[in-house]
Amino acid sequence: MPGHTAPICFYGDDFTGATAHLAGFHEAGLRALLFFDTPDEALLRRHAPSLDVIGIAGIGRSLTPRAMRAEILPALQLFERLGSRQIQYKVCSTFDSSPTMGSIGVAIELGREVFGEQPVPVVVGAPEFGRYTVFGNHFARSGTSVERLDRHPSMANHPSTPMREADLRRHLAEQTALPIGLVDVTSVQGGPDSLNVAWQRAIAHHPGAVVFDTLHNGDLDAIAQLLLNEGGKAPVYSIAAQGLAEGLGRSLRTRAGHARRPPPPRDVERMLVLSGSAAQLNEAQLQAALDAGWSAHQVDVIGLLRPGGVEQATADLTALLDREFSMNSDVVLYTAHGAQDQNLARTQAHVREHRIAPDAVARAIGELYSRLAQTAVKRFGLRRIVLAGGDTASHAMRLSDAYALEIVANARGGGRLCRLLSHDAGLDGVEVMLKGGQVGNPRTFIDARHGRSWV
Repeated sequence: MPGHTAPICFYGDDFTGATAHLAGFHEAGLRALLFFDTPDEALLRRHAPSLDVIGIAGIGRSLTPRAMRAEILPALQLFERLGSRQIQYKVCSTFDSSPTMGSIGVAIELGREVFGEQPVPVVVGAPEFGRYTVFGNHFARSGTSVERLDRHPSMANHPSTPMREADLRRHLAEQTALPIGLVDVTSVQGGPDSLNVAWQRAIAHHPGAVVFDTLHNGDLDAIAQLLLNEGGKAPVYSIAAQGLAEGLGRSLRTRAGHARRPPPPRDVERMLVLSGSAAQLNEAQLQAALDAGWSAHQVDVIGLLRPGGVEQATADLTALLDREFSMNSDVVLYTAHGAQDQNLARTQAHVREHRIAPDAVARAIGELYSRLAQTAVKRFGLRRIVLAGGDTASHAMRLSDAYALEIVANARGGGRLCRLLSHDAGLDGVEVMLKGGQVGNPRTFIDARHGRSWV
């Protein structure tokens, strides 16, 4: 596409993960923008010439394989037309996926369809975030310990994509018939020549994808440099968590002087948290808000799934917010108080009994939260909102009247504060924290209102 170039492009399979990926480039000083859908020509002409990184925040993680194709292919085709040499399909660093929902195998196949049938690097480690891949097996921090993915309390019991296998090759084998190779930690840490030899040896067997071990940040830097070198020969399409963005960002840091730094965030008077996560850490964050005197109200998810349910819940909860904000309350609306919440079990039973599509729940919650977030801004004057839960945030943002976001600051306890871009003057500039369920610390909801909590 003449006039538009982007050194790096990525599609994020959910919004919270996409913002984490964007942050990896932002922290290196690269000019980066995250669109909420595949941008049209007018938006590209307006923004692309000034950008080092173009991201598209998607909903692929919550979709069936057929729906993934319709969702993802236009983004990848755009990246190909833009002439990008580094393209990533950004996945969660806990590899959330299954054969029927958010299939990473499908994402590998789509990338090969667009960018050619060369092997796809799979780089999922994010050491700074407590995610490690060693001899093909993936590990994630849980509290003060590090657990194998299939023994991690949140991931083994994930309501949508429970993890039964820690070996990423075996996990992917359930999602694609393509063979999967490995470049192990001994080669990654053996220096550039060792890494290159291992990569060449792996691709000589013509695998569909190659998993890279990652234990330290230095491993990411080495892998990033390898992929940048490979990008000089042909476009490199990778499956990646945010660690690769950080590694690429460090390698490209010499361009940092071009970055436009938004002004630092300020304190806000009132907060609204819209939570759609049942993760253990999110439960602790919800409890901390309750202990601090926040007003908390649970959403009737089964009610949302009935005809007219979203519209009725919007009306009821708007009236509730009117009452709470008139008393200057901070408010959190939530779907589950942790994985053991009986309402979560009832919702799952209802979905099975009525054969409701797997992504319908996230879509309904996202639609409700999108409506409530925009009401909170336009009717009640809020300028900062937290959306917790990757699938929830993805659908909510996609349904909003904003078209993109930029990173404003990082939370000291984990997470990012973003500023919305919108053609609607009332929504343009609103700050949102898009937070995965396992991101942050117990005070994340409470601290989000204070400028001092952001760096």
